[in-house]
Amino acid sequence: MTRRRSAPAIRSMTIAMQSAPLPWTRAVLEERWSGATLSEAMRRGLVARIAPGQYAHRDHVGDVSCRLRAVRTWMAPHGAVSGLAGLWLRGWRVVRPERIDVTLPRDIRLSRPPYVDTFRTDDEVARVVIAGTPTVSAEDAALMVWRRARPESRRGLLLDVLRDGPVEARALPARIDATRRLPDRAGLLKVVALAREGVQSMLEFIAATEVFHGPEWREWERQAPVRAGHAVLHPDMVHRAGSVAIELDSARYHSDDQQRRRDIERDALLASVGFIVIRLTWEDVTRRPDWCRERARQALRARRT
Repeated sequence: MTRRRSAPAIRSMTIAMQSAPLPWTRAVLEERWSGATLSEAMRRGLVARIAPGQYAHRDHVGDVSCRLRAVRTWMAPHGAVSGLAGLWLRGWRVVRPERIDVTLPRDIRLSRPPYVDTFRTDDEVARVVIAGTPTVSAEDAALMVWRRARPESRRGLLLDVLRDGPVEARALPARIDATRRLPDRAGLLKVVALAREGVQSMLEFIAATEVFHGPEWREWERQAPVRAGHAVLHPDMVHRAGSVAIELDSARYHSDDQQRRRDIERDALLASVGFIVIRLTWEDVTRRPDWCRERARQALRARRT
């Protein structure tokens, strides 16, 4: 009998929660329905607790915006969102944050939601409020991305952030110097230094550090501007004296038909101002670096004869 009488209330609660992808407090749910209705909805798997004292419909448990709202209440007034979630709040949506990083003072202890990682520090943390949520600076969020990422993926991820995210490579060295206990600090500084020289992807990083490196390649510029009529192009590598350009084509950015058409147009524009264009793929750079170097050398020799 009790379940039959509570069914309309459970239906009313779950419909309301499903239509509003946000965390609901226990106080609100008990006031509008009842604690027993909430408990039964949770027992049936229709509603879940997403933070202490906060609940959401099962369809919204993994929603980033819903989680961020819950975290905002949970961490107040001490914390600030960081890492990928901090970049997400700034509009960088390339990588969906599966977990939410929160920076807290070292002396603050909170029972954290299962999708939250906390970073405690004694340092003063600069904060800005975005969409109502206290958030660390873009630079500190990027450094948290580096800290949390797996060693084999952190370089490429940081380069993605620096290429089209809310962080500029020139702004990072000062924050790196001021931040303690960063993993692989030397590797981080190398990535930032190359990003400031024009390296924008993991493929370009490998080319710069393992293929086209050393005295022989110092005359080559990275992402240097080349004017072709009204267009200004930035090939991945340019030898101005020899009028040779190298484009590094990763599958991520050069695999669809629309991008191939753009690449053909770029090659035509570069050719119109006298440049030979060499296109190298991920497989070329990673599996046959000697072949890549020889193609660039032969192109320069052809220009000089």
